[in-house]
Amino acid sequence: MSTSHHWDAERTVPAVIMGFCALVGIPANIAVVAAIGRRFKRESFTLTLMLSLAVCDLLSLLLVPLRMMNLLVGWSLGEFACKLLFFLSHWSLNSSVLTVTLLSIQRYLQILYPRRWAKLGPSGRWAMQGGVLALGCCIASPSISVRTVKNDPYQRCTVDYRRVLVEAFVLLGQTTLGFVVPFSTLACFYLCLHKRVRRSPFWNSPRMTKLVTGIVTSFFVFWVPLHFCNLLSLVCIAGGWHYVKKITCDNNWDYLIGFSYLYMCLNPFLYAFSHGQLQTRTAGSSRSTQPS
Repeated sequence: MSTSHHWDAERTVPAVIMGFCALVGIPANIAVVAAIGRRFKRESFTLTLMLSLAVCDLLSLLLVPLRMMNLLVGWSLGEFACKLLFFLSHWSLNSSVLTVTLLSIQRYLQILYPRRWAKLGPSGRWAMQGGVLALGCCIASPSISVRTVKNDPYQRCTVDYRRVLVEAFVLLGQTTLGFVVPFSTLACFYLCLHKRVRRSPFWNSPRMTKLVTGIVTSFFVFWVPLHFCNLLSLVCIAGGWHYVKKITCDNNWDYLIGFSYLYMCLNPFLYAFSHGQLQTRTAGSSRSTQPS
């Protein structure tokens, strides 16, 4: 039998994108973990969140070779490994997104309302981080039931929703909890932070504007194609347009996943490497914006 189908563009191009992301993102996130580890303090919640973000991104990228294998040569590791791979992959991806969202809330409160933030205490902060990881687990949990090994056209770890309602429920949950709520929260808190800080007399540089713009824009750009595809799939399911769904969404899904992995490479530069700059630019403003 010819194996040319193993190397068609629908599988090769996404695999190349994922491979590039792994080559760039793994060293960058390891560098972040090492840098934070050298100056880690348990009482620094910002560093704790950045470490959690780097570990989530690193886990996502370390699983990339298995996803590439599934795309290019098929799956030979059994159904349990298939379910485990995609559960861990989706859990780490969603936990990364939710950690980024929590960082926006933490920065807003800590910089503008330090007294209110201090009242949370260590237990409140750890509960917030635990909630993020638990919610990421909930969003990823459908992978355990819908992932299976099928001949498509060769043995591959793929999705089998079995019922249309199950597919609609999973897609709606992924987009609502994995994009709409996180992006709305992140954009709201960062833009409010930027607006308040800009009013202060300590504002003397456009660098924070660029940083906040980069954080919000990159989140939107790298995740909106995948979740727009989810919404389009829901419309096609509701209208019974299964062929349209196949050619517009299903056939392009691996491209969108590969594209979203680029965000894992960007996170170290947007968050860990810019942490000192953001703290420096906003240190003075917290005094002027804190209500008496």
